Amino acid sequence: MKKVALLGFISALCFSIFAFSGLRNVLADDARKIEYRLIKQWETEKILRVPESVLYDASGNILYVSNINGRPTEKNGRGFISKVSLDGKIEALKWATGLNAPKGSAIHGSKLYVSDIDRLVEIDLKTGRISARYPAAGAQFLNDVATDAAGHVYVTDMSSGNSVIYKLTQGKMTVWVKGRDISRPNGLYMEEKRLVVGNSGDGSLKAISLDDRKITTLTKVGSGIDGLRSDGRGNYFISDWRGKTSLVSRSGRVIVLMDTTSSKINSADLEYIKSRSLLLIPTFFDNRVVAYKVENVAKSAE
Repeated sequence: MKKVALLGFISALCFSIFAFSGLRNVLADDARKIEYRLIKQWETEKILRVPESVLYDASGNILYVSNINGRPTEKNGRGFISKVSLDGKIEALKWATGLNAPKGSAIHGSKLYVSDIDRLVEIDLKTGRISARYPAAGAQFLNDVATDAAGHVYVTDMSSGNSVIYKLTQGKMTVWVKGRDISRPNGLYMEEKRLVVGNSGDGSLKAISLDDRKITTLTKVGSGIDGLRSDGRGNYFISDWRGKTSLVSRSGRVIVLMDTTSSKINSADLEYIKSRSLLLIPTFFDNRVVAYKVENVAKSAE
């Protein structure tokens, strides 16, 4: 009996040592890959009007910036989209106009899709003209937008009264996901087989399978998740609208890269250009877009 107990103790001890060693290696590997620092590159002139999101168009090598130009829920028809170069020059302040508090955006083919409070607006990339408007029944505060390879468009409604994700298919907006697992969804990032969601209601980063809509919690962030982008290494850049920009590692750690909350400079729906290691942050009420070089200062393990 004593031998059995001794063997059990030794087995448990070995398992604990192995588990601790594995955890240490995961954390060390994690830290080795994601020791980032942000180095400011440029900022736009302060002539934007409540910029909420930045989107990179690789085909045109240009940035599209959504300007609310009023209150976030105000249907004033004064919202617009700006075109900004990759060195921060505003090429066209009011490239597309006639919007109501535009926020998140995404591109598929020759169209730019922008959320507009209770509808999705389709804009022709060649002309900047609105080519279609798709109302979302019941929508109160449409926010971020993402598209899949097939051209379907996904839009979050982060209002507490209508916490859903819509999907545009064949010219019609329908509710794609709703329920207790989705609460005030905001930031979106499309991957090959899943949609990653910043679930602001419970401060979690979640993933939804495109095939069966199964929802998985990736990690608990503990704050709102406005912007959401991959760093190309299995980690995610996220922004908290109040002013915090962080990185969520593949192991689920939340690493704060910058916090401008005390300065009252917001960090809205950000963009990341992997090929340039460039992180772009719209400052909302501060009326700028600021670009940062993401530098990896991690050293290889000895």
